[in-house]
Amino acid sequence: MKKILAMIMSAAMTAAVFTGCGKAAQKPADNGEADVTNAAVSEVTFPEIAIADNAVDYAKSMKLGWNLGNTLDAVTSSSLDSETLWGQPKTTKELIGFVKESGFTTIRIPVSWGQHTTDENYTIDPAWMARVNEVVDYAVESGLYIILNSHHDCDYYYPTEEKFAEGEKYLKSIWTQISENFKDYDERLIFESMNEPRLTGTNKEWWFQDNDAEGVASIKTIVKYNQIFVDTVRAGEGYNKTRFLMVPSNAAAPQNALNAAFEMPVDTAENRLMVSVHAYSPYDFAMNDKGYKVWDGSKSGELNFMDNLSKKFIENGYGVVIGEFGATNKDNLEDRVAWAKDYCGKAASLGIPCVLWDNGGTKVGSENFGMIYRLPKTIHYPELLDAMLEAYK
Repeated sequence: MKKILAMIMSAAMTAAVFTGCGKAAQKPADNGEADVTNAAVSEVTFPEIAIADNAVDYAKSMKLGWNLGNTLDAVTSSSLDSETLWGQPKTTKELIGFVKESGFTTIRIPVSWGQHTTDENYTIDPAWMARVNEVVDYAVESGLYIILNSHHDCDYYYPTEEKFAEGEKYLKSIWTQISENFKDYDERLIFESMNEPRLTGTNKEWWFQDNDAEGVASIKTIVKYNQIFVDTVRAGEGYNKTRFLMVPSNAAAPQNALNAAFEMPVDTAENRLMVSVHAYSPYDFAMNDKGYKVWDGSKSGELNFMDNLSKKFIENGYGVVIGEFGATNKDNLEDRVAWAKDYCGKAASLGIPCVLWDNGGTKVGSENFGMIYRLPKTIHYPELLDAMLEAYK
């Protein structure tokens, strides 16, 4: 359940095409580390898809994406039933096929892993790994780019120096297991280190001044976490050596990615890193139900954070992915369509893909970002989706 209170900020493509079957192999665990011998095993056909050889072009090719929100990221149960406990139906192959048919190029599959670990070494429940693997296979067979992350797990990698050791242990453990499980899945499968790591439970959870000591310290801790993530994935086998990887700053906020304290990890693979940001912008239009509902373009300057991201990252060889965006329903469809044209148009012009957050909500008010009605497989707001897709043509 998204609870973002202030996300403020406000081809030539050299292709390497991979085809064939991918299978997750098994590997004995080292002493004292999480057991990966129960990794899910699957057979899946990989449709042909052009894969760029650098992060900037790769990100550009991802275009418009869709989040499978409030599903595998739900955190109210440690059982497989958690997938449906936040009000969404069980994910089917037909649904993911509909995502592709609707025009989306990318799917982000948010997954909360922590509650599905079984011991102090953070061994992932094999049944949960198998279910995630099954959903990833749906996306592979549909010909989508796929982002797989660690979602509502912030308490496991809390960004303070005091809790760093436990966060390091958690990230090493889960990403060792995930990497092993998906080692034969090619670079259409992207790993994202963390979702919105932040100072939860404090008055700096969603925003702090750029020079705030505690906030800057949290960014520096996240930089270290991201390095652990990259090193762990690269230590794996198969496609993990060259897989494209996404990393966020504090809260995945653009202003924190632009903070001088935030640096991209060092990577043994060349041109394979992308920064992940979330931007429900401008906040008073897109998120705040007490804000304004009319979009006349007068606030479009608040979208200039994209230019700043391009300057810091894209111009230096890193891809930029807006992993979550949207404008909540305020009974203002025409204005949301106008906003989408400006937002996605600007992002597309800079080569930045946008991945729509979809939690299924269609009521009027905050946190209503529904686009796909999952059971009948229909689109709630065709005009809004069309505006987004048109920007990426």
